[in-house]
Amino acid sequence: MLEEYPRFPEWATRHFGATSNAWYVYSHIPLVTLAIIVCLSAENSSPQTWERIFGTAFAITLALNGIFHIAATILFREYSPGVATGTFFLIPVACYLLIETAGGRLLTGRQTWVAFAIGVVVQIAVVASLYLEMDIDWRLKKQGFDE
Repeated sequence: MLEEYPRFPEWATRHFGATSNAWYVYSHIPLVTLAIIVCLSAENSSPQTWERIFGTAFAITLALNGIFHIAATILFREYSPGVATGTFFLIPVACYLLIETAGGRLLTGRQTWVAFAIGVVVQIAVVASLYLEMDIDWRLKKQGFDE
């Protein structure tokens, strides 16, 4: 997110729906919170099945997000804020986590497919949200409108 902010909202507005820096921050709060909860929960105990599934789904979402940034850079022929992190961090880390999960047989085949489906749905929702008109200010009001 550090590579993306604050350039991503302007880039996304050019190629998708209108967005703002405020919306970028607000929309990432629940995602980061959920990731922290799953990571802390898995770290502080013997990971339960749901933690493994959501951790794997998160890894899949990260990899797909990296692929999105690479594809967007190629498609739009301009730098997509997040492509460097996606290419050199998200995809390699996700691949490592997926290899460790498979090698350690931490999930059954069915659980792996569930994690994959969750990861894909989350990434589709993230990309689909770019088409929303979310040009709000820090008070969650449409930009350009006074109270």
